[in-house]
Amino acid sequence: MRKILLASLSAALISTSLLYASAKIRPANSNDSAGPNEASAQKAGPQLSPEEIISRFTKKETELREIWKEYAYTQESKLQAIGPANTVSGEFYQVSEFVFNDAGARIERIIKAPPQTLSQAGLEMTAEDKNAFINLQPFALTSDDLPNYFVSYVGKEKVDELNTLVFDVIPKVMSNKKELDKLRKQRIEGKFFQGKIWVDDQDLQIVKTAGKIVPEFKYRFPKFETYRENIDEKFWLPTYTFGDDVLEFDTGPIHVRMVVRYKDYRRFQSDVKLLDTEEIKEEKPSAGAKPSTGTSGGQAGESKKEEVKKEEATKPKQRPRP
Repeated sequence: MRKILLASLSAALISTSLLYASAKIRPANSNDSAGPNEASAQKAGPQLSPEEIISRFTKKETELREIWKEYAYTQESKLQAIGPANTVSGEFYQVSEFVFNDAGARIERIIKAPPQTLSQAGLEMTAEDKNAFINLQPFALTSDDLPNYFVSYVGKEKVDELNTLVFDVIPKVMSNKKELDKLRKQRIEGKFFQGKIWVDDQDLQIVKTAGKIVPEFKYRFPKFETYRENIDEKFWLPTYTFGDDVLEFDTGPIHVRMVVRYKDYRRFQSDVKLLDTEEIKEEKPSAGAKPSTGTSGGQAGESKKEEVKKEEATKPKQRPRP
């Protein structure tokens, strides 16, 4: 978002971006001797070294990217400028349905998008902001992304009922002045995630991310947290992103708040995924009448089989939420 805006609409985003990393300040397959962070991590988790944990959860993130293509879902994005007395002085709001075609390309169908009023608060929604909402905040840290990051073990932490392993994630480019200058000249910013990730110690999948989008040159991006839930009792997919931050511009600070919800996950088999757009749209009524605070309940007239399928798809094994 640039003063005439900023912001990032990734958890995740699903990522999502709702991303990337490099084991302990070096690749996961590094043969260098372990540093102090790695040594402490090995003591905390005697069965697996930090390098092995990083290798496993990034491989699962790679699988998750592919699995995500088999799901349709609804994304509700809201970005607000907050004025005096906690009043809303400008807002961007959009509800979209995402599906994937047989080539794996994500298709967005905008369901609701009232005129945005961010300009009244001196902000402007940019392509970088929209990319952050859809791709970076959900945050998927794949094996291919790993070489672009320094990843170091921090320790253990409880997230609701989950026992998690916490890692710092820093893009390598942020410590490389030459590369940063190159990105600045190319006017490329808001490309990487920087912050912390929480990995479930049993599934070895990311269940929470917290940080911001970098680098920032002309634009500013708010800090955010993305939470995931266990979908179909197997995959941890992004369901909620929240951010509340004060962005510093040359003309002064602007308080922004954002909420992104990823909901109504429906998994398509490969034969369904190949259907044309009209048939995919017919799946929409099951997500139906304006959900308010959750994904429970279905439309009147749904078959019992559909209701059971929806209930199972939205029932998390454990729900790390704020």
